[in-house]
Amino acid sequence: MVYVVERTTAIPALATDSLPRSLQFLIRQLEQTAHLTPEQLQGCLQAAQVQPKDLMSWADFAHPVTDGYGRQLVYDGGRFEVMVMSWREGDYSAIHDHGATEWGAVQCFGSAEHYTYDFTDNMLQTLARCDFAPGEIKQVDHDLIHQMGNPSEQQILSLHVYGCDQTRASITGNARIFDLLEQCIQYTDGGVFFGLPEAAICARTPGIQGDRATTLRHHLQMRDRFQRIVAEQPEPMWVERLAAVEKAIAQLS
Repeated sequence: MVYVVERTTAIPALATDSLPRSLQFLIRQLEQTAHLTPEQLQGCLQAAQVQPKDLMSWADFAHPVTDGYGRQLVYDGGRFEVMVMSWREGDYSAIHDHGATEWGAVQCFGSAEHYTYDFTDNMLQTLARCDFAPGEIKQVDHDLIHQMGNPSEQQILSLHVYGCDQTRASITGNARIFDLLEQCIQYTDGGVFFGLPEAAICARTPGIQGDRATTLRHHLQMRDRFQRIVAEQPEPMWVERLAAVEKAIAQLS
């Protein structure tokens, strides 16, 4: 089996003239501003007036079932990244943060489920469910732990901008995934998907827990992803992972 962790298409800085005008405007604003806050970035996105049609060149609704969503890099500005995510029906990210990101924003072009979390003393708890309305922009900062997904019967796109005040090799590298089945934090440089292969996990920190409601929702979403994978790839590893999460759900019931 070939597991695609990150499927990206980078567009060099010199190729910005080929981008839709809205994205050109957004990138110019980011390049001309030395220090940004999430609030300022939200204003830049609002002013850019990006439309779903502007993102279709990076749509990846045919992503592998082992990927929780499609992930395409549009532009790497050194101290910021612009990405497009593609969400099929039932696609969800794992619970995660954004690595070295200091400021960021997400604009979703559809109705998406969205949760924010608190992680204190190795305990993960849900702070709020604050879903995206179509076109809505939500701010991202270094402390944000969240999760989003598509519970609808329609495919949707989202635009993600993550940045730092200093140039970095990877703004979102070393992101944390909070795996409540394994009860550990997984560190990854790629997509924040359920059931990452060992090759995509840079390191682990064991010993985390979640409250019951958060853990149950995590396990149900993980089960749904593993069921989809097993339906297409009934390999022993995925069958075993599905059985493990089903057992954990039964113990919570």
